[in-house]
Parts: sequence; C-alpha cells; structure tokens
Amino acid sequence: FGSSLGPAFVLRPPAARLLSTSRHCRNGMAEASFIDKLALVMVRDRKQLVARSKGKTAFFTPGGKRESGESDEEALIRESKEELTVDLVPSTIEHYGVFQAQAFGKPEGTMVRMTCYTADFEGELAPSEEVEELRWIASDCPHSDLTVTGIMLMEDLKKRDLID
Repeated sequence: FGSSLGPAFVLRPPAARLLSTSRHCRNGMAEASFIDKLALVMVRDRKQLVARSKGKTAFFTPGGKRESGESDEEALIRESKEELTVDLVPSTIEHYGVFQAQAFGKPEGTMVRMTCYTADFEGELAPSEEVEELRWIASDCPHSDLTVTGIMLMEDLKKRDLID
C-alpha cells in the first residue's frame, strides 16, 4: 500500500478503550441528542491526517455516518473511498477509541460520538469532490482549525506519543 504523499503507517493501540463519555440527564430533563460518526485515524511521520470539506473552515478526522444496515467496517470503507479515494484493507481495521463532545456547528446539546479506527489502505490519498483539503497536522495545530472531537483526538495522539 502507499500514497502519493508517501507511505502511511497506522496506529496499533494495545487495547480499545472508551476515552470520553457523557451522562444522560434524567429526572425530567431532556437527554442530549447524538450524532453517531465513524472516523479513520491515520498517522504518518508523527503527524495526523485531517480533512476540510468544501465551503467549511474546520478540519475533521476523515469518516462519516453509517448508512442503513451498514456495519462500522462497511461504513468506514465506504467513507474512506468517498473522502480520501483509497481502499481500506478490511483485515487491518482496528478500534482506536471513542470521543464525544458538543457537535461542531450544531445547536447546544447536540453531541457527536466519534468512534475511531485505524487501518491500512491501498491507493493514493487524494481529496475527493467532497473534500477541499487534506492536511497532516502535529499537536501544535491551532485548536481553532479543528472540531472539538478533533482536538480531543489530537491531544490523545500526543499523550500516546504518536504525533509531535
């Protein structure tokens, strides 16, 4: 596998764990609404891959939502092809962790739950028609360039000493 941006190496954490959780409100209070997303964590040369959609300002971790009847693996493979124009190798997909926060650009109380995976790929990384820019970032990336879950993931990668 490889890409025009050079070979990618992926993260292989020893065990999946829940990295962030929230409690639902009870006793007459409304529960938060959730956007359930999947994301592909890619690290190369101690930098993380992020993408920016056309017409948007914030960079995000590549991935997206499941379509009806899709497994996490199927959705991640489809979204990676749609956004990054690469084919994930199914046998290499591994759970990385879950991040949860206020959803970027959504009403207060709308939470996003981002379930992250790592995987090898075949093909050349390139932005698709949906994506305006791909960028490799280190932990000094301005927080204003990222979504909240993107900041959480970047900080976790730094804590694990996987990015500079």
